[in-house]
Amino acid sequence: MRTMHDLSRWIREYGHDARHLRRLIADRFVWHQLWTAMDIIDDVDSAMTAYLDNDFPAQTGERYLRIYGAMQGLFLQQDALLDLIKAIHPTKEIGLNDLLKDIREARNASVGHPTQLRRNGALSAHGIIQHSMCKEGFELHSYPEKDGKFSQYVPVRELIEKQRAEAIRILSEVVNDLREQEKVHRTQFKNIKLIKVFDQVGYAFEKIYEETGREVPILSRWAVDHLRKSLGDFVKLLGDRGIGIDSYDSIKYLYEEMEHPLTELRKYLLREPSEILSDKTAVVFTDALQGHFDRLRKIAGEIDEEYASEPEPIEQPEPLSISMTFTTTVTGQ
Repeated sequence: MRTMHDLSRWIREYGHDARHLRRLIADRFVWHQLWTAMDIIDDVDSAMTAYLDNDFPAQTGERYLRIYGAMQGLFLQQDALLDLIKAIHPTKEIGLNDLLKDIREARNASVGHPTQLRRNGALSAHGIIQHSMCKEGFELHSYPEKDGKFSQYVPVRELIEKQRAEAIRILSEVVNDLREQEKVHRTQFKNIKLIKVFDQVGYAFEKIYEETGREVPILSRWAVDHLRKSLGDFVKLLGDRGIGIDSYDSIKYLYEEMEHPLTELRKYLLREPSEILSDKTAVVFTDALQGHFDRLRKIAGEIDEEYASEPEPIEQPEPLSISMTFTTTVTGQ
């Protein structure tokens, strides 16, 4: 997995997984920050592809727009990358290496704060040399407050390519960490099958059907209580995995739909006042309940299959050399 698109897809699927969704959405701001950051990372990558693939304009104003957009986009992507990691993997410590710091400095001087840039207490002004602008980069003149002047070549194409490679490396590292955590979690629960809680559900429904209409039902009372116990055991096992019934819309819907027929069927079998007024109605309730349990059992099997598998593997790119090709000429000292 070496492209930004692949990493983005993995993270998006991870963030929307039922178990992680519950944690992430608990803080609504973090939830929105996560997906805003993900969008910005992807959008900037798309913009950088457009910069690299398209011809550089001949008109001066358009050239400025390309340069301004590229440098600002790189800066935005770095901020988004840090906020993304903080949201989805808060224990991960990621700092900006010299490569990314150099890119930020080049952006600040050229299109961020060119008329008044303060570094370590020293003030300076900067300007892009108009005739130097090309697709490969531009020349930047800098004027420190304490006299002097120096020129620096900013290699825009190289900055784009190196930041893309570094962003992919960092995201790959984050994804690898999350994948290992997920692998450990699945290993912990893969032999505890959710579907096992439904082993006697079929037998329970047989007894309910058999004894509907009997004057003194015996096993059907046990059966309806067993159905409720199976449902409770299923919810508990989900909770052990960090999954709530509201994590899956399908589970939440089925759980809510089961509560009423279970309650009324138990009343009917105990000969207590109930909405069920006849044996035929009891069969209708039982049919509906059995359909819901069948669907829930199928979902449990699908979750078990997921836990028996390993998360999608990724390839970890090699770290980039952090050397830059800035060329500085100092004059007027």
